[in-house]
Amino acid sequence: MVWLIKCSDSRCAQQTRANNIVDLIRHHLDAKGRFVCLCGKWGYVKKRFKTQEGNYDWEPILRGIIPLAKKEDTYQPFVFLVSYETGGEIREIKDVWFSYYKDLRKSGGRLKLGYGPGGPPVLSKAYFLTLLSRLVQTRYLTPEEVTAAIGK
Repeated sequence: MVWLIKCSDSRCAQQTRANNIVDLIRHHLDAKGRFVCLCGKWGYVKKRFKTQEGNYDWEPILRGIIPLAKKEDTYQPFVFLVSYETGGEIREIKDVWFSYYKDLRKSGGRLKLGYGPGGPPVLSKAYFLTLLSRLVQTRYLTPEEVTAAIGK
């Protein structure tokens, strides 16, 4: 699947092309996980999905990706950083969309991307913080682990 990154600068007419999810993650993110246009400014990827309810389309604006695994791992979970506007700073992120890919092409397999409506959940920042809070309350995570992770 080809990914087209549009530039956040309306004066830039370039579209950056990533051939697949691996290319997108490895070659088109800045240090903060934002998509980057060929001109060097941050970019975004527009998506559109029909919902089962049928009365509206879900139209997330993907602003970046946070990879969660080591590059050499077969299973690659990550989150898309989602907003619903093309402008603004990275603070305009409203949701995190859990996803993954598995790249088995070197061993004769294929590249599989796991996402889509009906797939992994999309959590608002508030829900994500609720999840984090509950992980600490139930002691699956300790406050020290969270503090250590934030301090990285």
